[in-house]
Amino acid sequence: MRSARIVILLLAFNAVALWYFSRSREGAPLGTASGPSTGVVTQVVMSPTPAPVVTVVSTNSFHWGQLETSDYREFIARLRAIGCPEQTIRDLVIADIDKLYAAKVQSLRPMRKSLQYWQSEEAELANNQDVREAERREREIERDKARVIRDLLGVDLVAERQRIRGQNDTLERRLAFLPEERRAELRQKIESWQDRELAMHEKSWDSGAALSAEDRAALRLLRQEREDSLSQLLSPEERSQFDLWMSPTADSIRHDAYGMDINEEEFQAVYALRKEFDQAWPRDEIDPADEGTLNAWGAALLQLEEQTRGALGNDRFAMYQRGQDAQFHELNVTASRFQIPREKAAEAYEYLRLSRLEQTRVSQNSSLSLAEQTEILRRIGAETDRAVREVLGDGPFHYFSRISK
Repeated sequence: MRSARIVILLLAFNAVALWYFSRSREGAPLGTASGPSTGVVTQVVMSPTPAPVVTVVSTNSFHWGQLETSDYREFIARLRAIGCPEQTIRDLVIADIDKLYAAKVQSLRPMRKSLQYWQSEEAELANNQDVREAERREREIERDKARVIRDLLGVDLVAERQRIRGQNDTLERRLAFLPEERRAELRQKIESWQDRELAMHEKSWDSGAALSAEDRAALRLLRQEREDSLSQLLSPEERSQFDLWMSPTADSIRHDAYGMDINEEEFQAVYALRKEFDQAWPRDEIDPADEGTLNAWGAALLQLEEQTRGALGNDRFAMYQRGQDAQFHELNVTASRFQIPREKAAEAYEYLRLSRLEQTRVSQNSSLSLAEQTEILRRIGAETDRAVREVLGDGPFHYFSRISK
C-alpha cells in the first residue's frame, strides 16, 4: 500500500502545521499542548545569547507504523481515527485496489515488452484476437473490485467513479428509490445477468441462425432466475418501481414516446397493455419457423396497437407511432446538430410518412405495369426530397440523407 503512504505523510504534516498555527494564533506556547496529541509535537527553547541556539525535543512521537497495515479494514479504521476525511479514505483505498488488480487487467491484452515503431501492435490487438472474452473477463474483474469496495466502504464503485468524473450514472439515477448500498448490490446482479444473456445471443448472431429450442429454454431459465432473485431482493413496492425504471417493456415505451411529451397517466395506460403483451409473447422465445406461432403473434400485435390507440386517442397514438420510427429520431439529431427548430423535424417527418403511404399504395396497385410503378415511385421520391430539403435546408438535408441510409 505504498501509494497511500505519501498521501498519509502529507496529511499528517498538514495536520501538525495547522495545529501549530492555531496554537500560535491563540497565544499559546508552541511547545505546549492542552491535551493529548496524535501528531509530532516539538518544544522550541531560545537562548538569551546573541547567537540563538535551538533545541528540539520530541514528545508524543507519531509513528507511521501506526497507520501502516496489510489489513484494509484496520487501515481504514486508523485513518478514521486520525480524522481523515471520508472522501480521502475512499480515494486512497480505491486507488490501491486498482493497483492490486492492474496486472490482471493488463494480462487480458498482452503487449510486447518493447514496442518498436515499425510494429503494428495496435492493429494486432484489435484484429488478431476475439476481444469479447477479454472484455467479459475485464467486466468480471471490475465487478470483483466493486464487491471488495462495497464490503470495505459500503459504496458503489461504479457510481463513485462517475461522481468523481462529473458524469451522469443512468443506473444510479434510475435506482434512486433504493439506498446506496442496495443499489451497488443490485447493479452487480444486473450486469451479470446482462453478460450471460449477451453470451447466449452472440451464438445466434455469429451463426446468423435463429435461437434453437435449447437456447430459448436456457433464456427462459435465466430470466426465471432473474425474476426469483429480484423477488428476494425487493419488496413488492420496490419491485414495481424497479420494473417501471428498468424493465425492457418500460424502456421500449420511453423510446417510442420520444417527441410526444408523454405524461404519467398515458405512460401507465400503455405500460399496462405492453406488459401484458410482453408476458404473453416473451422476447426471443418466438420460433420463426413456426408459421402458426408467427400468425398468432402478428394478430396479438395488431390487437395491441388498437388497444393502445384506444388508450391514447388518434392524435396521441400517431405521435407514439412516430417515435417508433428511426427516421424521426434521425431528423431530431439533424435539428440538434444544425440548431434548427424542432418543429422542422416534425414537419419533415410528416412528408416522409405520407410519402411512404403513397409508395405502398402505388406498389400494391395491380392495375399499374411495373414500368408505370417505377416511374411513379421515382417521382414521389423526387418530390419528397424536394419538400424535405425545403423544410430543413441544404446542409441539414444532405446530413440527414447520409445518416438515414
